[in-house]
Order: sequence, then C-alpha cells, then structure tokens
Amino acid sequence: MARVQARVRGMNAAADLTPSAGGHPLVKKEFPHSSVRQLLVAVAILSGGSVLAYFTYADVSARSSFVGAVQPRQALNLDFTQTGRIQDVMVRAGEHVRKGQPLATQDQTIAKATLADAKAVLVAAQAKLTALQSPALTDSAKQSLDLQVAKANAQLTGAQKASSDAAVTANAEVAQAQQAVTDAQSTYDADNRQLATLCGTDSTTDKTFCANLQAQVRKDSSAIATANANLTHTKASTAQLRDTAANAVTSAQSTLALTQNQRAAAGEPASPADVSSAQSSVASAQSDVDQAQHTVDQLTLTSPIDGVIANVGGVPGELDGTTGVHGFAGPQSMQPAQAPAFSLFPPAAGTDSSQNTGTANQHPLVTLVSSESDAVAQVAESAMPRLKPGTKASVTVNALRQTVDGTVDQVIPMPIDQSGAVEYAVRLTVEHWPEGTAPGMSLSVVFP
Repeated sequence: MARVQARVRGMNAAADLTPSAGGHPLVKKEFPHSSVRQLLVAVAILSGGSVLAYFTYADVSARSSFVGAVQPRQALNLDFTQTGRIQDVMVRAGEHVRKGQPLATQDQTIAKATLADAKAVLVAAQAKLTALQSPALTDSAKQSLDLQVAKANAQLTGAQKASSDAAVTANAEVAQAQQAVTDAQSTYDADNRQLATLCGTDSTTDKTFCANLQAQVRKDSSAIATANANLTHTKASTAQLRDTAANAVTSAQSTLALTQNQRAAAGEPASPADVSSAQSSVASAQSDVDQAQHTVDQLTLTSPIDGVIANVGGVPGELDGTTGVHGFAGPQSMQPAQAPAFSLFPPAAGTDSSQNTGTANQHPLVTLVSSESDAVAQVAESAMPRLKPGTKASVTVNALRQTVDGTVDQVIPMPIDQSGAVEYAVRLTVEHWPEGTAPGMSLSVVFP
C-alpha cells in the first residue's frame, strides 16, 4: 500500500500520516522551527508590555501633588526705635516701596531744635579754633568779633525773655485747665446731691424731672473725664514748650561764652594748650551734632528693602515704639481691622508667635514683605527621602492655572502634625512667576 502524506497547516503543528501494522494510519506530529520562533516573540512582547506598564504605573504614582502657597522671602515688622507720637504715615497697604524710602515720621520738633543748637555750638567752636590758629587780627576783625559778642548777648536776652514768657503762659494754661476740672467736679457734686435728695427711694418727685436730672448727672460725669483729659494734654504740651525755651537759652549762653572767648583770645597769640583745648571743643561739638542728627534720623522710619506694604497698623496721633503701636481711645483710632501677613505653616515649637506684635492693642506700625517670593509646599513624609536641594519640580499657580519650573532650595526638617499625618515644609525657588501672582496664592507642587 502506497504511503499517503498529508500536512495540517497552522502555527503549532504539521502531521505526517503513514499506515500502521494494522492497516490504520499512524499520526506523527512535528513542530517546524518557524512556529517556535513566533511563539517566543509573542511571549517576549507580552512580558515587555507588562514591565513597561509596571514602570509607567510606578512613575505616575510617584508624581504626587502637594499643596503649597506663594510666600515672600522676607516679611518684616517695622517700628520706631523710641516710643513717640506718630506724626505722619506716608504709605498704604499694597504700595510698592524702595529701599531707604520714608514710611512714617514721629514728632521731630524737640529733636530738630536740639540739632540746631548743637550745630550752633559747633560753628562757634570752629570759629574759635580758626581765630586761635590765625595771625593777630586787624582792628576791623576785632570790631567784627565785638559785634558777634553783642549779637550773642542780644540772643541770650531774647531767649531768656521767651523762656520766662513760656513759663507764665504754661502756668496760666495749666491753671485754667485745672479750674475746668474743679468746676466740672463741683457741678457734678451739686447735681448728684440734688438727685439724691429729690429723687431718693421714697421720693414723690415727678419721674420726668428725676429722669432729666439723672441724664444731667451723667453729662456732668462725662464733663469731668473730658476736663481731666484736657488737663493731662495741657500739662504735656506746656512741658514741651518749657523744654524748647530752656534749650534756646542754653544754646544762646554757649554761643555767648564762645564769642567772648574768641574776642579775648584775639589780642594775643594762642598757646599750644589753648589750641589743643579748642580742638577738643570742636571734636566734642561735632560728636554732639552727630548724635543729634542720629536722633532726628531715628524719627523717620525708612524701608530696609525693596518690597510691598502688607499692612499699616497705626495712624497719626498714636504712640509707637519697639513694642508696637499703642492705640488710644478716640474716633481717629477706629480703623478697619486688617488681617496679618500670610503664613502657610504654624510657628515651630518653642517660638513666640506674638513676638514684636504686641498685645491685642499693640501691633507693628508697618508690615513689609519683599518683592521676591518663593513657593512653600507641605510635603508628606513618604516623599521626603527623594527630596534635596536642587531637585526640580512643577509648580502650578491654581488661581492663574499656569505652571512654572521650580527648584528645591530648602527642606525644613521640622515635622508638622496635620491631624495625625506627618508633613514637612519644603521651600522652592521659582525664577519667573506668572504675571498676576500674589503672596498667599495657593499652589500645586509636583516632584519627579
């Protein structure tokens, strides 16, 4: 019987049919090399896809988004170094300022008068030194010195009279204010006695009359408070008037003494000791001028950096010093409440969050933030191991829906407990913020 061979085509096998001993065909299976290669390629494709899918998932899952906020690089609370009355506030919240720009001033009346006196003393001391170092003076020069002595005498006489007049005026004003307090108290006592006598518990006096009398007693009490406040103000203003007049007298006395010394020394050569003494006087007078100028400068609050005014916490008339603004009762102090500068994270443990902010009635005069801002993200502890300075990130300003590149500048290793979850603050530098970005805007930060 002839051999019959048949092929079954397919990917997996081919059949070679030959008869068996019993006359039945015998099937023998063979796998060609091409089919094996196809199978291996399919397995490799499936394996590669699984690995790629795994790493894609791992990469996507690692790109977690964290909340953050735009935070100025610097936030400064500014106050005067000495407590004094605010004279002028020259900026408003939201205003851009430059380094060295004046922000506010205190009352400079006394300080400027002291500076003028110190300068006058310096000029006189320098003139004396010049006279001692110069050759013998001519008659005309001596006459000029005589005129200066006479002028200094006239100035001293005028200053003494002004001081005496200031004392008289001050005493009269204080006495008048004190009398107003006394009168107000007497009126109150009289009306209060009448109220107790006519409108007591068992009184039958007309109720309308008693109600009017009670209202008058309240007005009398308010008048006492007003009179006392006016008395305090009058005493302070008159004391300042006396001080200014006394300073003028002291300055005139110094000028007269120096001009007299110059005139006395003009007729004879100066000794080395006299020259040395005059030089010391000039140096001392210059030191006084420098100190007086420094005092005047301290009465002007200037911006230490380029920045933006975040808040103004005082108005002219209030007191300000190293502990902040001391508000006073009155219509001028009733300003709308303003929120403090933005802060994303709570203060670290052990810090005093009220430092330089005062009590509820004491707060910084000016809060200033820098023009440059950073991104500060609140990162979960699981992401911390892969973050270090220089790590790149994508920073999205949520309000503007714009994304920019950021670089980790600082990883702050101070844990923040957020309802049981531990998180950390990470500060990032952003070279170019989108236009319209403002401090406090929320961010979404994605690390690679």
